Formats: sequence, structure tokens, C-alpha cells
Amino acid sequence: MDKRINRNFTSVSVFLVMLATGSNCLATTFGASFEESEWRVVSSELECRISQQIPQFGEGVFSKKAGHELSFFLQSYKNPFAPGTAKLVAEAPEWKSGIVSRPIGSVEITRERVPVHLDQRQSNILMASLNTGLMPTIAGNRLHALDTSDWVKVAISSVNFQPAYQQYIACLVDLLPVSFPQIARSALFFDTNNASIGDDVKQQLDLIIRYVKADKSVRRIYIDGHTDDTGDKRINRNLSKRRADVVASYLKKSGVNKKRVIARFHADKYPALKNDSDENRARNRRVTIRLEK
Repeated sequence: MDKRINRNFTSVSVFLVMLATGSNCLATTFGASFEESEWRVVSSELECRISQQIPQFGEGVFSKKAGHELSFFLQSYKNPFAPGTAKLVAEAPEWKSGIVSRPIGSVEITRERVPVHLDQRQSNILMASLNTGLMPTIAGNRLHALDTSDWVKVAISSVNFQPAYQQYIACLVDLLPVSFPQIARSALFFDTNNASIGDDVKQQLDLIIRYVKADKSVRRIYIDGHTDDTGDKRINRNLSKRRADVVASYLKKSGVNKKRVIARFHADKYPALKNDSDENRARNRRVTIRLEK
């Protein structure tokens, strides 16, 4: 068999293999060969992602988004799995002798184009398996199978994983600690008769600024100034304006496009809580920031 024929035989993405010893059932296995195994890394402040193309099946993806835990999922062109429970095993590749395969656990299979979605714990186990040269493999029943012994297997190749993993680790250093839902609504609090921003408020604003600069889909930043109900109405109106303006100015001076920033002021018209205690009034002396896409 010449080299080209041998490569086609070993790298074909869908091939029939015998399952466990003593079983006559056939399994359709999807996986990249040694030569085909490539990892793609996408790095940003919003997501760190490592993915591998699985010929004729789709893609295996590790993703950690800002403010979220690590996850792993399979994206299929056409889902061949039957819904139900599948086995998750770290298998030893053919080219590495002396390595023992080990079971990882079980996963739930859906009929969606993302048939498998793993939580952080199992995703970390998959990463650790790849780092040791094992191939995480998901084995489940085939859709429209004649019997329950008809299996589908999807294997993730460990070849070339470690360089991609190092890029992923480097990406985590700059990953934002919050997601859009976690930062889309913020409140900054002020002392009585005060419109200056202290260090704590600056830290909140710096995080919002960093997020807005990273997420280009944020179209508007609404800044609303408020006061409690103590004091003169006219003075409170001016105070709420100064609070909104100082926050808007900080964002603009930090490089946020001024066209995205809309500052408004309301005095004590929209209290967050009833102005019936010192604690509640402290919560009403605020500037709220709302991000919209």
C-alpha cells in the first residue's frame, strides 16, 4: 500500500471498526488522523476558545467566555447520535503504546446540532486527558439504529494540542471577569451632597469601560443621575445632573465614544427604595449605568 493510500485509509473521517472484544457490532467513528489533527485558537477579552475540526462530523470546542465557566461542546453538521446517555472515555491513540485508556463518565446526548455540552468539571478532565496524550471519545447509540449495539464514536485528537493549550492559558490572563448580563446594569453610590467619584467608583467604571471597548455590540450607554429626597428640589436636580455628568465625562476621557454615551438626571423622582431611612437614602444617592446592544 503506497503512502497516499495508507494516509487515506488512516485519515478517513468515517470508518467502521469493531467494538469491544467478542462483539460483532459496527461503530461509525469520526476523528482526525495524526496528519489532520489541527487546533485553532481564538483569543479575545470576551472569549478564549480552542477548537478542532472533526472531518465529516463537525467540530469539538473548548470555550471559556467572560464571566462564565469553561465548557466543551460538539458542533455537528448533521447529528448522527440517538438521544440518551453516552459513554465518555479517554482512549489511548494507536501510535502511543503503553498508555491505558480510562473511563471519564457519561454524558447526555440531545438531538440538536450541539449534541454534547459538558460542564466545567468534565471539560477540565478532557483538557487534562489531551495534555497527557489521550483522546477523549464519546460513544453513543446511532440514530435510527437497528439495535442498541449500533454505535457512533467521536474522538478528539491530542496531536498538536499542547501548543494550543499554552495559547489558551495566555488568553485567560486578559479575559474579562464579567459577562454582558453581569455588567449591563450597574449602580454607583455617592455621599450626601457629593458628586465626586472615589476609588471604589473608579474601579467599577474602569471595568465597565474595559468591557465596552471589548464588546463592539454595545451601542448605547445610559447614565442616569439620582438623589435622595432630602434638601431643596432645585438643588437636588442640579446635584443629580452633576453626578451623571462626572460619570459620563470619566467614560469619555477614558476613550469611550461620546456618541454612545447618553447622560440624564432625575433628582429624587425615581428612588430605588423608599426614602424612609438613612440606609435607603444612601441607596438612592446613585448613578445607574445601563448598557444596550
